[in-house]
Amino acid sequence: MSHPNPSTALATVVIDELVRAGVSVFLSAPGSRSTALVLAVERHPGAELVMTIDERSAAFNALGRAKATGRPAAVITTSGTAAANLLPAVVEADLAETPLIVVTADRPTELRGVGANQAIDQVGMFGRFVRRATDTGPAEPRAGAPGWWRSIISQSVASARGFGARPGPVHLNVPFREPTVPVSDDGRTRDEPYLEATDGRTEDAPWTLTLTGRAPGRELVEEVTARIDRAEKGLIIAGGGASSASVAELGRHLGWPVLATAESGLRGREDVITAGHHLVAHARPDLILRFGPPGPSRRILDLIESEVDQLVVGSGWSDPGRTACLMVDTDGAALAAALVTDTSERQSGEWLAWWETADRAVRQVLQPELERSFSEPAIAARVGASEAELLVVASSMPIRDVESYAFVVPHVVANRGASGIDGFISTALGASAGVERPVALAGDLSFLHDGNGFLTDPPGRSVFVVLDNQGGGIFSFLPQAQHIGPEFERLFGTPHHRDLAGLAEFHGVRHRDVESLVALDDALQEGWKHTESSVIVARLDRQENVAEHDRLARLAAEAAMSVST
Repeated sequence: MSHPNPSTALATVVIDELVRAGVSVFLSAPGSRSTALVLAVERHPGAELVMTIDERSAAFNALGRAKATGRPAAVITTSGTAAANLLPAVVEADLAETPLIVVTADRPTELRGVGANQAIDQVGMFGRFVRRATDTGPAEPRAGAPGWWRSIISQSVASARGFGARPGPVHLNVPFREPTVPVSDDGRTRDEPYLEATDGRTEDAPWTLTLTGRAPGRELVEEVTARIDRAEKGLIIAGGGASSASVAELGRHLGWPVLATAESGLRGREDVITAGHHLVAHARPDLILRFGPPGPSRRILDLIESEVDQLVVGSGWSDPGRTACLMVDTDGAALAAALVTDTSERQSGEWLAWWETADRAVRQVLQPELERSFSEPAIAARVGASEAELLVVASSMPIRDVESYAFVVPHVVANRGASGIDGFISTALGASAGVERPVALAGDLSFLHDGNGFLTDPPGRSVFVVLDNQGGGIFSFLPQAQHIGPEFERLFGTPHHRDLAGLAEFHGVRHRDVESLVALDDALQEGWKHTESSVIVARLDRQENVAEHDRLARLAAEAAMSVST
């Protein structure tokens, strides 16, 4: 349905999703900026609106209801000091672990800090007393925005209920531009109608249902089982930390492919899919069951951000595309084992057969290519298949090449929480403590960024393989390379014009240049013989690297498409 203006659309979605998430009572006091919100509550058949004069009283009234019932209650205020009056109730809700939803209307960004009436800095105003604080931003006519708003609400209510932490208050700051009444022209300000679809899930379901339990209880298992039973072409994605044989066993039990990311700990098993990055564009599941973070593959991220139903299992909130319909905070291995018991065993059919056949076809095409070239993908594949016991991988291109081309890997460690390139040498030395055959794979910028990591005492030990392509290679794959002219090289390519061997010499670390995979193998074996770190430098070309990635991607796509679905 359309709305007369963006503010009305945003308020309607916020209130509707709160109701779907289990919030039925809303307390408020009179105010102008909150007009669209209170109108949305008043007109929603599943919501009860209680009005009072004083915002502090409204907050404590909502708090009392939440304490008595254990269900989240919401308080809505206008902007300015009205919002500040909620702090005492927020503090009590924090210490009493009570699920209180605080919704503060606000001035839009352009009216903040310029002396506009009734505009104070409301973003993060409740500090550490809330479990989660989110500023939605004002409504914009952008495709997909209503789904994003609904996901924000689902996540906030889940946090209030204690998903991933203690129950307690959450803060939703919602900026509105005029008009806030349901017209396109209120006589002072005019805006265009909001035409994007704002509907939620079917059957009044919340955008993201959340279930939690340290061990998967009966209700949790039954909910996941019911969704699995309705799916025919399911796909299990084993992400970071999903290194449990029970996840692979669940795939065999259901007759579903298990796509093992490099960080899953499952690569090397015969019953998982390792070329998933090259396959996900060619077969569409009707349900995704994901254990842990999805990894760095853009193609896998595109899949999980699509409209396919997705169930996510793991600690914390992992839904970058804000598309998940169910989020389960529990032990993934225990849940997988419980699902093997509770779901019906299925015979392996054409769906699984395609994935297994296509996986073999892609690997059979790519592996010979990776063995005969000396390139960044080939080096990633080689260190993965080496005798290393641990592979520490830097962000940017190295982790992406390991994901896409290292079909066999040892235990993988990568700083994927924030995906920064900083601190890599130190991370590798720390992770490698006590490991006989560690390898650390890095780009030149990651290596240069943390040269001081070698100043540790005691120094630690790892064998570093550094891909020296004289700059930030990942930017050659991004839009910057296509749409920025002569400035690209200085601003993004950032050639460092440094000999990395000199950095190694400065820190007293043995080093060696290699120009072939055979030499790389020899350098790894030599490095593991010593009790100190060593550095192996492979000098490569960024433009040739882009061409090689394109060539391998075409070969993989042809192999996948040659397998009939």
